[in-house]
Amino acid sequence: MHFTNALAGIAVSDITKATKWYTEFLGRDPDRVPMSSDVEWDFPGGATLQVFDDKRRAGHSSLTLVPDDFKNEVERLANLGHRPSDSKSGKFEIAIFADPDGNRLVLAQPN
Repeated sequence: MHFTNALAGIAVSDITKATKWYTEFLGRDPDRVPMSSDVEWDFPGGATLQVFDDKRRAGHSSLTLVPDDFKNEVERLANLGHRPSDSKSGKFEIAIFADPDGNRLVLAQPN
């Protein structure tokens, strides 16, 4: 089997609040709102992030994003009040953030 794409899902407890938060964090509006409980952002290369309302699973998701400019993205987020809970440097530069439900968002860039 050969996979050509991926869809990552993040479960949240309040889709309205989460849509605002992810719009700010990602720096743009969703590409689609297929239903009232689901919003989606597309990324170059074909990947899609789906944020969906699921109170039972909220706070247990994880997503790694690879920005084209790690330093500038971390600075942009800091200017918006998003500070990483942890950061690491080695083979990768890593900054770990959490959304309002506690879902983990990792920014990573190879060194």
